[in-house]
Amino acid sequence: METQPTTITQKGQVTIPVEARRLLRLKSGDKVKFILNKKKKEITLKPVKRFSIMSLYGSLKPKVKPNLTGQELIKWEEEAWPKAAAERDLKSMRR
Repeated sequence: METQPTTITQKGQVTIPVEARRLLRLKSGDKVKFILNKKKKEITLKPVKRFSIMSLYGSLKPKVKPNLTGQELIKWEEEAWPKAAAERDLKSMRR
């Protein structure tokens, strides 16, 4: 599929044609990467995976292994964060 040509600005910027944005499901703020093929003098444009904090799950080894299921751990974290934040706020107000 070919699209209409686009012009490069003085800053080296181009507009990605609407057909390409739709095909790749790109929206404002998304990131893309350029894959260069020097032999063919071609460039492939690919969307960068959206970062999710959940993608980091399991990347750090815990000091203590909890005896909780995944759902129990999530519930514990949801309850622990507000308590920890409140304690931190109290400490900072005492100073």
